[in-house]
Amino acid sequence: MNILKLVLCCFVICACKQAPSNYTEQSFKNTQLEGSVFGTFYQVTYDTDANYEVQLDSLFAAINTSMSTYIDNSDISKLNRNELIDVDNHFKTVFSNSEAIYKATNGAFDPTIGAVVNAWDFGPEGKIMDLDSFKINTLMQSVGVG
Repeated sequence: MNILKLVLCCFVICACKQAPSNYTEQSFKNTQLEGSVFGTFYQVTYDTDANYEVQLDSLFAAINTSMSTYIDNSDISKLNRNELIDVDNHFKTVFSNSEAIYKATNGAFDPTIGAVVNAWDFGPEGKIMDLDSFKINTLMQSVGVG
């Protein structure tokens, strides 16, 4: 039991680090922004008085416009309807990384699985009624990168 107390004491002492030499209570602003986006919420904390809410909102809007499957006129929704469009750099970056992850995982990660995911009511389309193996096999024909 004494060893346990000694170990616990060592952890407490090691965890109590000194503040940096330039630390003052006023040196950390801890500005917080929070809100909802992408079907969830966010909270950002940073060390300045500057307000980056407009910039964050602008970035969130750009990402939604490009890649939200819940927005009918987003780039990805248009592509999923086989409409020809020019995609932005955000989309190109995510798609390129998705391809790389698909290859690195031998297809375990597959960004084209959306129709099957929707069939089980995990997406914007809603659950397919009377889902059976035939319907799943039909959906699986459009799955796979490359």
